Amino acid sequence: MDDDAPIPTHPGPTFRRRMVTIPAQATVPFVDGDWHGALVLIERGSVDLCCVRGGRRRFAKGAVLFFDDLGLTALHNPGVEDVVLVALSREVTDK
Repeated sequence: MDDDAPIPTHPGPTFRRRMVTIPAQATVPFVDGDWHGALVLIERGSVDLCCVRGGRRRFAKGAVLFFDDLGLTALHNPGVEDVVLVALSREVTDK
């Protein structure tokens, strides 16, 4: 690791790190393939995880999440500022 961040800024060649921004009051569809196997850190703001059964749960800055098998339909930003998520996953290689 290169720093003390919960998700390293330079994770190495076998990992992929990406930042996702959700604008204030926006809802984005959940696409499982975009998040499969990723550890997700809420770097800024709060996000509601919207589920197939109609419920939602809110998580705030600092939470580390894993979205696999949660039955999510969308991610919603309930705040007035952008939410920033940082996802770390293994780099997919074709062999």
